[in-house]
Amino acid sequence: MIKSNDIAWLPLNSLRAFAAVHETGSVGAAAEMLSVTHGAVSQHLRGLEDRLQRKLFTRSGNRLVMLPEAADLAENLLRNFRAIAGDIEQYRRDENILNITVTPHFAQYWLLPRLGEFLKRHPEIDLRINADAAMHDLEHGDFDAAVRHGDGNWPGLNSERLLESRDVVVAAPSLLESVSVQTPRDLVGLPWILDEDRDIEMSHWFDDHGVAHLAHKRITRLPSALTLVAALDGHGAAWLPHVYAAPYLTSGRLIQLLGDDTCSEQNTRHYYLCWANSKNSPAFRTFRQWLRQQLAR
Repeated sequence: MIKSNDIAWLPLNSLRAFAAVHETGSVGAAAEMLSVTHGAVSQHLRGLEDRLQRKLFTRSGNRLVMLPEAADLAENLLRNFRAIAGDIEQYRRDENILNITVTPHFAQYWLLPRLGEFLKRHPEIDLRINADAAMHDLEHGDFDAAVRHGDGNWPGLNSERLLESRDVVVAAPSLLESVSVQTPRDLVGLPWILDEDRDIEMSHWFDDHGVAHLAHKRITRLPSALTLVAALDGHGAAWLPHVYAAPYLTSGRLIQLLGDDTCSEQNTRHYYLCWANSKNSPAFRTFRQWLRQQLAR
């Protein structure tokens, strides 16, 4: 006796052929959709009728006409086959989904300008990017990897240095028309764009150079991703990673204030790619290799 929940007896090929005939409207179209012969589909239909011990079709001339109750069964089969196909596709795609969290600065000024090349080269990878400064649990959370600013020492994680974090003070030419900046103290006479995510770091920089940063003419605090934009628009001087400011220094849209000897510190905090061993997927390894290639240019 066949048990109602026993899948071993199911004639899957015959059921697929039956559902395909219902979907396409004819045996010939079903055969083309399934990439089999007309005779193979007809044989599956006869075998299914024998298995079920019920008629599924009547003949009208040379055409098979599906009985109404058989059409209901075929519609249910189609719905379930599509659900199975969706589950399998989701399972297949999960391996190619890559969730990366990065700092806002890195996302806007380094990653996004280069991202088109990665997407073109690897269309099979569904890359999802989160841009915030928060620290996420890479071992147990949803993210596969992170780009973070720090000393590279995050317990339980692998870290690979990407970019050296050398900071420079910059301003738009329009801001410097009536001001001469020769020493850090001269910066007090300028309006300042402060990266709110790096407030403490910048306070230390001014303290190290003997300047009370709260004594500035005007301080505007903005999120990381807006700091460079505000500096380019001439709203104030800004303290930025050199790697982000470099293209605008070259084009003349920004001017570096003070020399490297004055601005550079013995900095051990850089930009790192971080990941947990449990998240070392093929998609991540592809992304990591692409990052290395970009940095080697």
